[in-house]
Amino acid sequence: MRKNNHKNSESKKMNKHYIFAANWKMNLDIDQELNYVSSNYDQLISLSENINTSIILCPSFVSLYPINKIFQDSNISIGAQDCSNHTKGSFTGQVSAISLHNVGCQYCLIGHSERRQHANETNQKISQKFSQLVNHKVSPILCIGETSEEHKQQSTIAILTQQLQEIFNLIKSGLIIPNHMSIIIAYEPIWSIGTGNTPSIDHLENIFAWLLDKTEKIAPNINWKFLYGGSINSKNSKKLKTINNLDGFLIGKASLDFAELEKIVKL
Repeated sequence: MRKNNHKNSESKKMNKHYIFAANWKMNLDIDQELNYVSSNYDQLISLSENINTSIILCPSFVSLYPINKIFQDSNISIGAQDCSNHTKGSFTGQVSAISLHNVGCQYCLIGHSERRQHANETNQKISQKFSQLVNHKVSPILCIGETSEEHKQQSTIAILTQQLQEIFNLIKSGLIIPNHMSIIIAYEPIWSIGTGNTPSIDHLENIFAWLLDKTEKIAPNINWKFLYGGSINSKNSKKLKTINNLDGFLIGKASLDFAELEKIVKL
């Protein structure tokens, strides 16, 4: 169990293990995604061989299988960008958690603000996806975050609590989390995604301290991991890495440029 202490953060950063999850969204077609991994294969492998680094690539559905085959004997992990909240059935266009597991996905994003907004996803549906993933041995990367208006109204904690409550209810009701599985929560303030605006260090310190306290009270034996996402780049990542209780980043636009991604990982 982690403790929220305040030792020298720069010293801790030197030895800490960080997760770097690249969410490509729908920015690349399948040819571009395969070209990305083939062109940068050696460098990606090199980044992933650092014992303090985990790399997760989240391409489009159609690229999951071929990209997993490319990296199947490496330390690179593959994640999906979403999954169905159903096990199987007449759900045209949806992809099940078991299919993601079968093509080699170790992780899957759920609850991203773009899904909440454009697909009208509710906290209940997201909790169903969470359950599907856990039951089929895929680690969820649960995205949470508040709007600009909610942030201005100082409602952040209340909004995050609402977004997490259905998940916590699942766990308290007896959902079994395998010992080897990480449950990842990615804090992505909506007002920061793609805007170039990042929260203050104090704000993020408070959020991640709150997340640590909340999750340890709910389920101290689960391997919780906390990521930050929102306008991350090579200019701000070094400072962000000093934040207590932060385990890594969910990177959007910056991950499309490998040279930029490499800088974020190495700085």
